Amino acid sequence: MINHFLLFAGLFFSIQVAAQTSNGLGQKIVQIDLPINTVVNQNALITTVNNHLLEPNQMGKLGILTNQAKLYLNFTNKNNKVVFEVSNSSKLLTTGLQTKVSFSKKIVTWDLNSINEKQYKLYIATANDSTQNYIFYSGYIYFPSLNKWKLIASFRINKYTEGLKSASAFKSNNINANLETLFTDTWSQGDNGAWLKIQNTSNQKPFLPPFSDIDSLARAYNDSIVIKKLIESNKTDAINYKNGLYYTMMKTGTKPELVKLTDTVSIFYKGYLMGTNIIFDQTAKETRTFPLARLIKGWQVGLEGARIGDKVKLLIPSGLAYSIRTRSAIIVPNSILVFEIEMVNAKPSQ
Repeated sequence: MINHFLLFAGLFFSIQVAAQTSNGLGQKIVQIDLPINTVVNQNALITTVNNHLLEPNQMGKLGILTNQAKLYLNFTNKNNKVVFEVSNSSKLLTTGLQTKVSFSKKIVTWDLNSINEKQYKLYIATANDSTQNYIFYSGYIYFPSLNKWKLIASFRINKYTEGLKSASAFKSNNINANLETLFTDTWSQGDNGAWLKIQNTSNQKPFLPPFSDIDSLARAYNDSIVIKKLIESNKTDAINYKNGLYYTMMKTGTKPELVKLTDTVSIFYKGYLMGTNIIFDQTAKETRTFPLARLIKGWQVGLEGARIGDKVKLLIPSGLAYSIRTRSAIIVPNSILVFEIEMVNAKPSQ
């Protein structure tokens, strides 16, 4: 192993040229260690891959590594793919549509041939549960021209709860472009929500609003099939339909005022995963207060027009809930959610 060192963009990097990769990537690689802040636990890593700098018909791999996962582009003479793979002690939870899963169920790939971008963003997100001793790892790719994200896969890694302790950017040794130009705008995110600049070609922090999912239409159709089967088998009483979600009235309020989307609402609620008794969030003895317009789309659709005193059960498809986001260590991306909500009060937002 030959170590070289350089100073780049005010940060100290270690470049490792491997005679034979020790990272399971199947060929010689060049690797840059990305300094991760371990004072505050880091739970996400994002970078821009400038693949337009590759030579025509260039073959090879380039992507990012963490202590538990690898997310990379693989250019071959047959097709181009994005690949997400994790350590052995893991369980595959969900995948993006039209992905391919390896026999070991540790590697998930998706063909890139239908979308040719000059740049892509690669994004690894985690969420841990220290009490149950596991962590979720999710891999995503972003298409700038479409302004859409693609979930490749989410895995659960057992007996491990630490976030990102180490990270690297890498390329196949046969790729001539420099690593420091192939990868730009690299950031990590802490549990406190703050973004830490790692590779500082830009001072603009990543902005990750509710993801616009490239699979959203197909996913909505699939969710509707699942929900309709539940209704047909009498496994849910949320049989009424409203703008994409299903609901049932548990109690009807008597006050004439109707809740507006612009209101701030005070509520009791309980949220759990469809088909389970796993509660991921609930109020205790006191209500919680939120501006309705800032809540997930399913709540906006389900609560707008409700009366004070109403209690409703909402069965919310993933696209109206948290979609493909890695929201918590309980809510898997693409989860269909159930909420029981009692409307206690509503007043115009200030």
